[in-house]
Amino acid sequence: MPEQKLIMVVDDEAVVREVLCSFLELHGYRTVSRSDGLSAISCAKENMPDLVFLDIKMPGMDGIKTCNMFKKTLPSSPETGIIIITGYGSPENVEKSFVCGAIDVIKKPFDLEAINKRVNIWFELRSVFYDEFARRLVYRERVMEIFRT
Repeated sequence: MPEQKLIMVVDDEAVVREVLCSFLELHGYRTVSRSDGLSAISCAKENMPDLVFLDIKMPGMDGIKTCNMFKKTLPSSPETGIIIITGYGSPENVEKSFVCGAIDVIKKPFDLEAINKRVNIWFELRSVFYDEFARRLVYRERVMEIFRT
């Protein structure tokens, strides 16, 4: 049996962490959650998540700084997709999210089935594309294609 993929949820709102983790576990993923960026970085060093859902606005280190730290401190960071979840989907925040290495930005409130589709696309592409740039580009194309219809 293949190893279950680990998805980390980082959000200062407990209800967001609980809803996402419960949903992802129902779909066969292992989950771990943290309420702030520093503890997420520490946890990720030990657990090496396959995918991270990361809130932008959190106390202490915000999601953009946390995303940058993930990319700098985790040796497997090109293999770890980071999806920003935010209630602050301004064009500036979206741009900052992509610049720091996120593969996607999802605005709150989010649709759980849309989350599931994005997770499936990421894991499908991660197993096919070994180049980080190509993987991110094809991911965005697939998401746009699915949600355009």
